[in-house]
Amino acid sequence: MAISSQSEGSPAPLSPTLEDACRRWAARPAISFDGTTISYETLWRRAMSLAGAYERLGVCRGDRILCQLRNCPEVIIATAAAWLRGAIHVGADNDLTGAELARLAERLGAAALLFQPARDGADALEALRDVARARPQTQLVVHAADPGPHLSLAELLASDAGVTPDLPEPLDPAIVFLTSGTTGEPKAVVEPLAAHWAKMQLFADAFCPGPEDVHLLYLPISHVFGSRLALMALLRGGRLVLTERFSPERTLELIARERVTVMPGVPTHLRLLRGRYDPARHDTSSLRWVLSAAAGLPRPLAEWVYEALGADITFVYGCSEGFTMLTTDRDEILAGAVGRTVFRGPPGTPADGTVRIADERGAALAPGETGEILYGAAVPVRYWDHPDAATDGWYRTGDLGRMDANGAVYIVGRLKELVNRGGLHVSAAEVELAVVLHPDVADAGVIAVPDATLGEAVCACVVAAGPTAPTLAELRGFLGQTLARHKLPDELCVIEAIPRTDIGKVDRKRLTARVVEGGAPRERLRPVAAERA
Repeated sequence: MAISSQSEGSPAPLSPTLEDACRRWAARPAISFDGTTISYETLWRRAMSLAGAYERLGVCRGDRILCQLRNCPEVIIATAAAWLRGAIHVGADNDLTGAELARLAERLGAAALLFQPARDGADALEALRDVARARPQTQLVVHAADPGPHLSLAELLASDAGVTPDLPEPLDPAIVFLTSGTTGEPKAVVEPLAAHWAKMQLFADAFCPGPEDVHLLYLPISHVFGSRLALMALLRGGRLVLTERFSPERTLELIARERVTVMPGVPTHLRLLRGRYDPARHDTSSLRWVLSAAAGLPRPLAEWVYEALGADITFVYGCSEGFTMLTTDRDEILAGAVGRTVFRGPPGTPADGTVRIADERGAALAPGETGEILYGAAVPVRYWDHPDAATDGWYRTGDLGRMDANGAVYIVGRLKELVNRGGLHVSAAEVELAVVLHPDVADAGVIAVPDATLGEAVCACVVAAGPTAPTLAELRGFLGQTLARHKLPDELCVIEAIPRTDIGKVDRKRLTARVVEGGAPRERLRPVAAERA
């Protein structure tokens, strides 16, 4: 199952398999979680035990194993065990309802479901009844003190039966990532083992983690970014410190106590960390790198990471479909860049690693012009139960951006998240990046709201940084220094929290439902005709 090959002079390749890493660093600590640390040797022994249990349950090459566990060592173990049987690991959010899990199990034809109750109590396993009714042939494995009538994950991990490995080939499907699904049902992106290793190698080449690094991870391993960060840490012999969810106080505590050297930091989490950070109480001197993604990183946050935390930044821009670019250049990151092209193929010829800013017809635009970001895709993206994407050699991201003459890419917004304000298109993401710079705003999300005059109006939803939020007039005055007049918010809604996805992106569907359908109080401009002409 050797995966990676590197060109001369590039950083050392990752371990070709997780087994290789576990044998190389057998006695070293591998994963710390909830007060307990397991070694690489223990990690691999448990993976072998679970794979043996899968074999006895009839799990075969190509079968899908749905894993709905929260962040814990067992997620890594389950991934490795699936691959030992040549099966496909599928990560899913822990908060899915029984009906959602049942639909997912049916869509994928899941051979097994690893389930962790979201709560304790008599009804903790209720969701499994939906799955059992919809797909009785799916084996149900429960990670809980009381698994009820179902298989116990703890017992499967403790078994010592041998396994007959049936390892996937590099181009075999190995993992399925579910897209965020904020605009519809999530797509199931199928990724071969070689592609998974290549993306992890790209990350590793950027900041060169090693056996002495301690990686903190609170992003869900069920998602593509969390999965890559978790496995990359182990394939370089580092120690992975896992938490189930993000907490700013807990994160700062773990950095100091565990001497964390590498941590993720999407903009939302960095804002919350900055609000809690006290240099007199929080020791962050061990930090080497902050890995940011999900949304544009405002300059003040980047400066805080560099100056207050004393860490460097790797900014990653990508998607569940596997296309990724990144940058570690401080000047580019401070200017708002999200990545740079890996290389440039011949004009008009798509190739893996090529990035293009394109017009509506797909034609390349000149440096500095705004258009859709396209990735070169020599091989079409494969979805489990949707048509392939990028069949013409280009994958269309749906993101609006521009590229400078040096190949650095800047995000402007989403094509589907443009507010059509009287025929003028306004990027919700662009306005958000400007709104969060207001000193009285802790967080923000921008949505389109119905308007009788304009069709759609720009509504800024903000979380106050202190006892009071800015008024609409104050916010417009502040934004008028950097945004064109037609981009200024027409309405203001002050709320307690901005709904976000697990990786920190604004969940506009939920935000719109809360503000528009839920009738949240909004301040509006008056008079309409005079202000919006």
